[in-house]
Amino acid sequence: MGTNAQTMAWILDEYAKFHGYSPAVVTGKPIILVDLCVEKQLQEGEYSLRRRPFLMNMGRALLDSDSLFSLGFGNVGSWAVQLISENGGKVVAVSDISGAIKNSKGIHIPSLLKHTVANRGVKGFSWADPIDPNSILVEDCDVLIPAALGGVINRENANEIKAKFIVEAANHPTDPEADEIYMPTLGESLSVTSSGFRIFRVSCETRRN
Repeated sequence: MGTNAQTMAWILDEYAKFHGYSPAVVTGKPIILVDLCVEKQLQEGEYSLRRRPFLMNMGRALLDSDSLFSLGFGNVGSWAVQLISENGGKVVAVSDISGAIKNSKGIHIPSLLKHTVANRGVKGFSWADPIDPNSILVEDCDVLIPAALGGVINRENANEIKAKFIVEAANHPTDPEADEIYMPTLGESLSVTSSGFRIFRVSCETRRN
């Protein structure tokens, strides 16, 4: 969380100093460091790109939603809402470490992306109103995408969640206790499994070399 390709390169470099070059030790590395042309897309866009068939299979219920909330606007969340927005989905609320914003008419995602680059967060975005970051989980909405911290949906707040669909994009954002209370529509397994396959592939290529 809160990392980018440069951060992953630093971690890989430090690890290599003590244990030798092993690109499988971290994911999300710069493309130039490994011979995997899809490294960046798999790390930052795997959730979004691999969700397209999932969204279509749901009868466009998610893309036609009038209110999509994203808890997280980093490597995963920003790609998710960008693709969904481009395909007709209406993103009305977004949060990250800097704060949370909402526009019931829909947030213009390209403008928000430019704002977050310049201001390091969604806070202060002119075309949306600031809201309490804690409220984004429990507000009434069609789709909720937890794409940041793990354990944000737990037994203390599961009964308060009003979203029709929950599409998990973070690592284990829903605690096991919350699963028993509120069984969401899951999206996490594809992105996490894909990351695992990528690490396995790099390991095999390294050993062959």
